[in-house]
This record gives sequence, C-alpha cells and structure tokens, in this order.
Amino acid sequence: MADLIITRAVLEDSATKLQHISDELEHQKSDDRALTEVYGQHDVQKAMHDFSGDWKIHRNKMKGAVSTLRDKMQKSVENWAGLEQDLHDKLTTETTDAGNA
Repeated sequence: MADLIITRAVLEDSATKLQHISDELEHQKSDDRALTEVYGQHDVQKAMHDFSGDWKIHRNKMKGAVSTLRDKMQKSVENWAGLEQDLHDKLTTETTDAGNA
C-alpha cells in the first residue's frame, strides 16, 4: 500500500479547488422557465421542472457542505503552516543549542 503524502501545496490546491466548486454552485441557475419551449412535450417540460426544483434544493445542501469542507480545508492549511513553522523554529533552536555545547 502506498504511503499517503500530504504537503502544504496539496492542501492549498484542495482549498482552492473547493473554492472554485463553491463559486460554481453559487452561480448555478435552477430557473427552467426560460427553456420551457425547448422541451416541447408536456411530460418532458414537467420532468425538467421537477428536476429544476429538486436541483435547487440539493444545490443548496451541496453549497453548505462544500462551504463547510472548504473552511475546514483552509483551517488545515493554516494549521499545517503553523506546524511547519513550529518545527522549523524548534529544529533551528536545537541545532543552534547543539552547536554551542
């Protein structure tokens, strides 16, 4: 089994992609009235109208879930950067202290 490798670049890329997904969901339209004539047959129009209504409900749920995930990913990026800095500081201190002994 392959090792899981996580870097700050991977976390930042994931946060950016989640932001793009969130933006796309925010700008999606679920209004099917403008396309009524395109569908022609009444049953198709009704099916598309039902889908449009369902899409609006599910899109809002997805927007919330993606937003929450994006926020958590951004927090992970911040925590990762803090951890890297903390490790750097401690290793630099240890190296300096060892050189003085």
